[in-house]
Amino acid sequence: MSLATLRDSIRATREVIYMNTGFTGPSPQPVLDRINEVLVREASVGPASPDGLAFTRGLSGEAQEMVAGLLNATPDEIFLTHGTTEGVHMVLYGMQWQPGDEMVTCSLEHPALATPASVIEERYGAVSRRVEVSPDASAGEMAEAFASAINEKTKIVALSHVQYSCGLKLPIKQIADAAHRQGVPIIVDGAQTGGQLNIDVRALGVDYYSISGQKWVLGPNGTGALFVNGENWKDLSPPWTTHAIADARANPELGPPKPAQRFRIASQSPALVAGFTTAVGLLREIGMDNVEAHCKSLGDRLRAGIATIPGCSLTGPTSFDSTCGLASVATEGWSPAQVVQVLWDRYKIAVRAVTDPAAIRISCAPFNVESDVDALLDALRTISKERPPELKPEAH
Repeated sequence: MSLATLRDSIRATREVIYMNTGFTGPSPQPVLDRINEVLVREASVGPASPDGLAFTRGLSGEAQEMVAGLLNATPDEIFLTHGTTEGVHMVLYGMQWQPGDEMVTCSLEHPALATPASVIEERYGAVSRRVEVSPDASAGEMAEAFASAINEKTKIVALSHVQYSCGLKLPIKQIADAAHRQGVPIIVDGAQTGGQLNIDVRALGVDYYSISGQKWVLGPNGTGALFVNGENWKDLSPPWTTHAIADARANPELGPPKPAQRFRIASQSPALVAGFTTAVGLLREIGMDNVEAHCKSLGDRLRAGIATIPGCSLTGPTSFDSTCGLASVATEGWSPAQVVQVLWDRYKIAVRAVTDPAAIRISCAPFNVESDVDALLDALRTISKERPPELKPEAH
C-alpha cells in the first residue's frame, strides 16, 4: 500500500474533495471489504456459536496487536474503545478525586476533555486549571505555561495532542517530562493525531493516550483505542463497576480478568473491530513517517497559500514545530457556516465550521493531494471577493 493506492481505494476522492477527515474520515475499500467479510462470516456460523465466539475473540486480539504496533506499546497496554472520548473518560472518571485536587488542561480543549473537567469540579470539589493558550502559541511558550501550572495539588495533566479547532500541536514530550518531575501522570487526547502523526508513546513518555478509529485512521465509526502504561492500571478504578464485582463475574475457566477487562461495559461489533484493524494495518504498511510528512507538507502548502489571499487569514499556528495537517481559516465578512455551505454547494469541497476561534477547519489527510489544496485555495480566492449568501436552514 502506498499513499497513491490509498487514495485510489477511497471512493470519495472520485466525486468530491474531502477535507473533513478531522471529523470523520472516508474508509478505503479494503476496510469496507473486511467489514463485509466478517459480517458474512458471523451470519454463516452464528455470532455466538463456539466457532463464532472463537473467531470474534481472535479479532479483538488482532486489533490490540495492530494498535500496539502503531503506538509502540504492548498488546496488554491497549484497551479497545468506541472512540477517543470513551478512553479519556475512562481515565478521568476512573481516578479517585478529592476536594482540592487539580487537573491541568488547556483553554482550547474539545468538549471531550472540557466537559469531564467541569463535571469533576462540580461532583468532587476538584479544580480545573485551564491554561490560557493562544491558537498560534510556540512550543516553547506552551511548555513553559503548562510546566508553571503543575504543582503539588495536581492529580493529572489532561491535554489534546493537537487542538481540534485550530490545529495547534502541543509539545507533549516536554509537558510530560515536567509533569513526571512532580510525580504527576498525563493523559493525551489523540483524536486528531492517531493516523496523522507517528506516535511513539514510549518516546513521548505519556501515561495514557486515546485515539479514534474513524478520523485520520480511516476506520469505521464506533472504534478506537486507549493506551495505558502497564504500571498505571493500578491507579484506575472501573467507573461503571468495581474490581470485586468484575472478579466475581469472571469465567473461572478463563482465569482472573486482566485489569483492562474490568473497564468494559459494552460489546463491540466484531466487523467494525476488524475494519479498524485493517485501517491501522494500511497506515502501518505505508509508514507513519511517510503519512505524517505528507499531511504536514499539504498543511504547509495550504498555510502558504492562505497568506496570499486578501481577506483570508489563518486562525492557528504558523511555526514549524506547532503545525500539522490540520489548519483553520477565517474569511473576512463571512461566517464559517457560510463558507462551508458555498464550498460544498459550488465546489463539492467538504470542510467543517469550528468556533473559538471561529473559522473553517481543513484536514489535509493521507489520501489528499496537492491539487485538492490548490482547488480549495482557488475557491477561497473567489469567495473572499464576494458577498456571503443567506444560510440554508440545514447549514446552521
